[in-house]
Amino acid sequence: MKLIALQMTSNGVVEDNLKQAEDLLQQAKPKAGDLVLLPENFACYGGGDKVYMSIAEHLGKGPIQTWLSQQAKLYGIYLVAGSVPTKAVEQHRCYTSSLAFSPAGELLQHYHKLHLFDVDVADNVGSYRESDSFVAGEQLAWFDMGAIRVGMAICFDLRFPYLFQLLRQQGCDIVLVPAAFTALTGEAHWQALLQARAIENQLYLVAANQTGTHKNQRQTWGHSMIVDPWGRCLDLQPSGTGPARADFNPQLLQQIRDRMPVPLHGQLQLGWRE
Repeated sequence: MKLIALQMTSNGVVEDNLKQAEDLLQQAKPKAGDLVLLPENFACYGGGDKVYMSIAEHLGKGPIQTWLSQQAKLYGIYLVAGSVPTKAVEQHRCYTSSLAFSPAGELLQHYHKLHLFDVDVADNVGSYRESDSFVAGEQLAWFDMGAIRVGMAICFDLRFPYLFQLLRQQGCDIVLVPAAFTALTGEAHWQALLQARAIENQLYLVAANQTGTHKNQRQTWGHSMIVDPWGRCLDLQPSGTGPARADFNPQLLQQIRDRMPVPLHGQLQLGWRE
């Protein structure tokens, strides 16, 4: 099975971005049963909050989700939309949600981003306040591909080690990290954080990032990659659009876990509210 992260430069026009994603899928040439990840905000980025809110869909229906279902079914793949806006009870805010579709085109799982990006960064934008537009999620999420369990995270979640530890406790073998990591923070921390989360939890990480300068002058870092449970970067898409691809090796995963059973030596156990 191939793990594939598609790197995009999305804009504020949904149709443009779906066409870009279609082209990248054709370029990646996934085979039936592969796992393909799109970046955060893949269908709309840089158009402003009003545009983003205007395309928010109810879970399970809407043109973006229909497109995702069709593409998953067309290629026979597990296709995960890094994030799309989905409706919340509040009228002025929405969830930013990662959506996993099966090879049959069914919505398998959704994950509402837990950690919202409310920070100040010395870049073109300066101040980011996701909580002005988004509602934070409250639940972990994962889905199964046969015997393989896949955990879900989004961008800023990468800075919170306990989330990945909890997903490992739930039996995850792979964790997905779709992102729109800024160029400034990405250059400093992106790869280091991905490798740390993979090593600490003995997981494969599939990280699909936005790249380049977007319409609203946001600058994203790119460097989409696949990291194995030993912390090795198996493939990297440094800049520009395109796929990062690598094989999932269950034998290697089990070997690393058997030889260094890290969870058995942990002295503190994390809990999670149901």
